[in-house]
Amino acid sequence: MNQRIAIHTLIGLIALLSAGRTKAQDRPNIIFILADDMSYRDLSAYGQQRYQTPNLDRLAADGLRFTQAYSAAPECAPSRSSLMTGLHTGHGPIRMNSSARGQDHLAEEDLTIAEVLQESGYRTGFAGKWGIGVPGTPGVPYLQGFDYTFGFYDQTRAHTYLPEFLWENDRKVSYPQNKGFDMARRYDYRDNQAQNTYDASGRLFVEELADPYGYAYSDNEVEAHALAFLEANNPAVTGDPFFLYYATQLPHGPVIVDELGQMMSPDSVNQLSREWAAMVIKLDQFVGKLIEELKAKGIYDNTVIFFASDNGYSMCGYTDRGNGPDWPDDPWLQNKGPFAGGKFSVLEGGCRVPMMIHWPGHLTPAVIDEPVWLPDFFPTAVALSGGNPADFQTDGHNLLPLLGGGDFQSHEYLYFSRGPEQAVRLGPWKAYRPSYSAPVQLYLLSEDSYTEKDLAFLYPRIVRRVEQIMIQEHLPHPWYRNPWETQEEFAQKKKKAIEMNQTMPVLRPNGIESFPWEK
Repeated sequence: MNQRIAIHTLIGLIALLSAGRTKAQDRPNIIFILADDMSYRDLSAYGQQRYQTPNLDRLAADGLRFTQAYSAAPECAPSRSSLMTGLHTGHGPIRMNSSARGQDHLAEEDLTIAEVLQESGYRTGFAGKWGIGVPGTPGVPYLQGFDYTFGFYDQTRAHTYLPEFLWENDRKVSYPQNKGFDMARRYDYRDNQAQNTYDASGRLFVEELADPYGYAYSDNEVEAHALAFLEANNPAVTGDPFFLYYATQLPHGPVIVDELGQMMSPDSVNQLSREWAAMVIKLDQFVGKLIEELKAKGIYDNTVIFFASDNGYSMCGYTDRGNGPDWPDDPWLQNKGPFAGGKFSVLEGGCRVPMMIHWPGHLTPAVIDEPVWLPDFFPTAVALSGGNPADFQTDGHNLLPLLGGGDFQSHEYLYFSRGPEQAVRLGPWKAYRPSYSAPVQLYLLSEDSYTEKDLAFLYPRIVRRVEQIMIQEHLPHPWYRNPWETQEEFAQKKKKAIEMNQTMPVLRPNGIESFPWEK
C-alpha cells in the first residue's frame, strides 16, 4: 500500500487524536521558511561579519540553533522534495534537478507533509519557489496538499526576479510591466562585473523597461501573498490552525534586488557581493514583518517557525568563484563556512546549512550540535499536529523531543547522493566517494571540517559499514542516474524517455532561449 492510499486509512486515527480539539490554539500553527542557496555563514547568527540579520538572529537566540544541520541534497529540486516527503535522495521521488525526462515532478501517489496536515485539519498555503512540479503535471503544489499556492512552480523560470508571470493556484498572474526585461544580460558575469543599475538612493533602475521603476519584483509579490494567506486564515477567525510553506527565491542568483539599502557601499567591494548581501538582508526584513503580523493577530506564541536553506554555498554568476571544482569562498562576505565543496556537491559545503526552530514559551533556547536534516521536518510536523510519526515511512526523525528537552532519537547515519556521487554522515565521520567504483574517503569532522585528511586506511571497519549504507540506502530509479550507472547508461534512459514521449518541456525565464552554460 503506498503512502497516499495509507493516509486515508489513517484519517479515522488522526481524527481521534484530534478529538476534542475544537480550538485552534490546541495545535500550533506551523511555518517553514526555506531560503534558496543561502550559505552557512550568510546570517550574523552563524558568524557573518559584514552585515546583521537581526530578525533571524532573534529567532535563533530565542529558539534552537543547529550547528550541524544538513539539507538532504546539494541542489534545489531534490532538497525541496525531501523536505515535503521526508525521503532522502536514495528513496525519494526527486533525486536531482533533472532526470532523463528533464525537470521531473512529484507523482500523484507521492505523499507530502502538506497533505498530511491538510487531512488533519490544517489550512495549508504555499508561497515562493516550488520546483518539484511544473504546470500540467500532478506535481503542482495545489495538487500536493496545499489549499492556496502562489509563485514559481518550475525552478528554471524562478531564475528571474522580474517575471512575466507567476502562478496563483491554476491561474496565471501576468506582469506586463516586466516585458522587455533583459534576462540574458543578468547571466553575463564576465570579469565578475555586475549587470544591474541602481540610482543614487540605491533603488533598482531597469533602463530597458518602459517604466524603469515600474517593475514587479517577484519576491515582493510572494511576500504580499504570504501575508494575505495569514490574513485569510487567521485561526482566531477560522478556528483552524495553518501551515505556511514560504519558499523564497532569496538569495539565489543571478543577483538582483529592488533596494540595495545599506549595501550601497563600500564602492570598493564588488557589487555582486553587495547585491547578495542585500538579498539576504531583504529576507531577514520579511521575517521581521512576518513576526509583527503574527503578534498583531495574537498568534505568535502558538506558531512554530522553522528556518533553513535548501543547499549549501553558492555564489551564482561568478566566473572565478562559485560553481567551480574548488568552490573558493567569497573574499568579502566569507560566507561559505569551514567546509569543502559547494552547491552540486555532496561534500560538506554543498549540504551544510543554517537551520533553526522557534516556538515562544514552548522550548528552552539552545545551540544544538546534533546532526539533523530537512527530512526531519515531516515527522516533526506530524507530531506537532497531533499525529503519530511512526505511521509514516520517512528518513527523518521527530525533533519534538529537542524542543521540550526530551529523549531525541539520534540518526545512526545520513545518506546523500547526486548522480554518481555518494556521501554518508555516520556519527562523527563523513564518508565520500565521487563515483561508485572509487574508493571511499573518510574524514573525522570534529578535527577536519575541511575534509582534507583521508583516514580511510586507518578505519577499514568504518569504511565497510559506509559501503553497506551506500548500497542499501539507494533504491534504483527508472529515470534518474543511479550511482552505479555510467553516462552511457544514463544516455540510454534519455533515449528511452524520448521514445516513450516522457520528456518534460524545457522552461526558460523571460524569453531566454538557452542558458549561457548550455552554449
